[in-house]
Amino acid sequence: MFEFVIRTRLNRVSEKIKAFVALNSAMAATEFAIILPVMLVCYLGTVEVGSGITVDRKLANLSLTLSNLTARATGALADTDVNGIFNASAAVLSPFNSNNAGMVVTSFVFDSATPPNAHVVWSNATGNGVSAMTPSCTINISSTIVPNSLRTANGSIIMAQARYPYTPAIGYVITGTVNLLETNFMVPRNLTSVPRTTGGTTYSTCTNGVLS
Repeated sequence: MFEFVIRTRLNRVSEKIKAFVALNSAMAATEFAIILPVMLVCYLGTVEVGSGITVDRKLANLSLTLSNLTARATGALADTDVNGIFNASAAVLSPFNSNNAGMVVTSFVFDSATPPNAHVVWSNATGNGVSAMTPSCTINISSTIVPNSLRTANGSIIMAQARYPYTPAIGYVITGTVNLLETNFMVPRNLTSVPRTTGGTTYSTCTNGVLS
């Protein structure tokens, strides 16, 4: 009789333990079901933002390469030279599709004013969503484009711009297309200003308000 009572109580304790475990499992499953969407959003957001940061860094390297290669010129750049610089710079974007990138390279010269005025001597663009600047020795470019801190009297500078429309592969957290833009400046290495030959005429600076 005593053994029967003990066995009965043990069975009851065992059942209660099983019920408690089942209850905890149900609670855990419910909590997991609630938190799973949040975890997925965080994961997808990390992937999309991380990929976007990678593209932006590569785009920054592209603009740096574009300005650097142009600034290293030792003579007048012909159309084939500029195209070669564009192609070499675009390779930096790999493994991302460089066909989606837009690039602009522009040569500015400065006069002797204080602060110096900036004029566009030549500008070339390739790719989608970008356009070249219009050469002019009478229009002073805004300091929002070429900061006064970069202007040197009677000097020049190369500005390289790179644009890339980043579209996330999943598009769950970041929706649509984000237009990334990077700009880099470089002072010519070997010349006062980099000459550009187009249409049989070479331009390198401004003289008395005229391209020359």
